[in-house]
Amino acid sequence: MLRECDKIFRNLGFPLEMDQLPVLMIIHYDNGIAQQEICAKLQRDKASVNRTIAFLTKAGITEVVPYGDSKRKTIVQLTETGKKLAVQADDILDKFGNDISASLTTEEKEQFNVIMQKLIDQAASI
Repeated sequence: MLRECDKIFRNLGFPLEMDQLPVLMIIHYDNGIAQQEICAKLQRDKASVNRTIAFLTKAGITEVVPYGDSKRKTIVQLTETGKKLAVQADDILDKFGNDISASLTTEEKEQFNVIMQKLIDQAASI
């Protein structure tokens, strides 16, 4: 599924890889967030998130700015380019989700959602 989605993004000329999208979308939905919070929400290690943020910042997609008066705490936020990419990615993911679920009945979609929630809950308790 991940490879298929990655292929769709590449075919559309999207400049990011699938493993970078969760970071982009968390920053987008939270409208700026501390790196530690990104790590916690994605359950990814700090080094991995730091590499992704460094790449996104170098590409002009994110920027790291001081948080309030603190000299140590920073937040990561999207640039205008990043905001446009996040909206574009969200649209692509919605279309992909709709396309792959089009062959399912309403009951099958509900069953899928129940099963996915159980898996998410189980993973969170590990």
